[in-house]
Amino acid sequence: MSGHVDLFEEHGEVAALWPEGPYRGRTVVCFDRHLDLKPLAPGGEEALSLSAARGENPAGLLRELPVRGVPGAFGLDDFWSAAAIAAELTELVWVPSWTSHPGWQATAVDCVSLIATGGTAADPCVSDCCLTVRLCGVRLAVVPADLLSRHLTAHVSGEVVVDIDLDWLMDEHGRADHTVDELAGLVGACGGELSAMTWSTRSGFLPHEFRRVGADVAARLGMRARTSSFLPSTPWPEDLLLNVHRGRALQADDDADGTAAPGVVVALRGLSLAQDSPGAAQECYERAAARGYRSSWLAYKIGIAHYARGGHRIARDWLREAIGIDGRDTLAMHARIMSVRATTRLEGPRTALEELHGIAAQLPLRAGVWRTMRLLAEHTGDREVAAGARRQLELIQGLTAPRPGVPHAAGPGGGQV
Repeated sequence: MSGHVDLFEEHGEVAALWPEGPYRGRTVVCFDRHLDLKPLAPGGEEALSLSAARGENPAGLLRELPVRGVPGAFGLDDFWSAAAIAAELTELVWVPSWTSHPGWQATAVDCVSLIATGGTAADPCVSDCCLTVRLCGVRLAVVPADLLSRHLTAHVSGEVVVDIDLDWLMDEHGRADHTVDELAGLVGACGGELSAMTWSTRSGFLPHEFRRVGADVAARLGMRARTSSFLPSTPWPEDLLLNVHRGRALQADDDADGTAAPGVVVALRGLSLAQDSPGAAQECYERAAARGYRSSWLAYKIGIAHYARGGHRIARDWLREAIGIDGRDTLAMHARIMSVRATTRLEGPRTALEELHGIAAQLPLRAGVWRTMRLLAEHTGDREVAAGARRQLELIQGLTAPRPGVPHAAGPGGGQV
């Protein structure tokens, strides 16, 4: 490879390149610790569709802060879903930071199992090198790094373009999973062009001291890294989100009103407190809401903390708060599952089973949902629903423990019942 590669702070900023059509008719191979594919936040799909119809640059719709619930149609966590609408993305290969291991298919299924299907067919299938599934308008292949060459040979025939999130190399604690040489070798095996790289320091996933790896990767590929970020600095210390991801309690936010996003700052402090002190986190949520920011992430964390302490009613209230804010986010889907468990304890299995039906239709690959449905149906004597849940569990089992060398599909529509 030669020339330059654009290096951005956040994944969403890569949208600035979309008018050039980098994904049109190509398979995108993305190296990333996290899968940035999930349903868009409320209003996002409509805004992107309108922008595309007008021929506008979708980068203008990017959230300026690395959290959901702030102005903008998309951001770092739903970047690929936005690309399906605004950048003609159809084929995505996600190379996670983990490699193949006994039972890796189950790990792959788990990684996508909380992404709501919207009722459309997921069509999951596994082979000896990948899990493929249709989600958020994209045909996704989950491919462990050590199986990537095999996948490219067997399943990719057209042009390839590569996207790199540098947190693929190491986690928020600075623990390395891969070397620059490993990544460069895999990128070279892909062929095609390297579209962009992302630091993910601003969002707290790559410690600042490792930002140099961007230039290192580019140099190893014979390219120059060109800094192309355009988002403003966050209105909080650079390491604040890093410390949230590390699980560290943040310092008091008494001066939050002096920032450009006081509600978000208060909510982030609440996130750092939720596990150990849900009461203090609740206070942060209320203060953030009073400043105009309702955080589904914080409401979810408060609900989970209360559930762990046996406070099922207050847990359900907070989980439902999270669902009400951003109902199709992956956190909200897990909140729905935990809310059903709370309902089981508060109102019994029949009411819980009624609540679970709508969730199961959205999550055909979430084995825990279908096990719960089977147990609740058996307890209430609903043989038809119990039998359907057992069939779905068998289909998921076929995906997560396939016979060697034999591709396995989960039937039409992902085997939904």
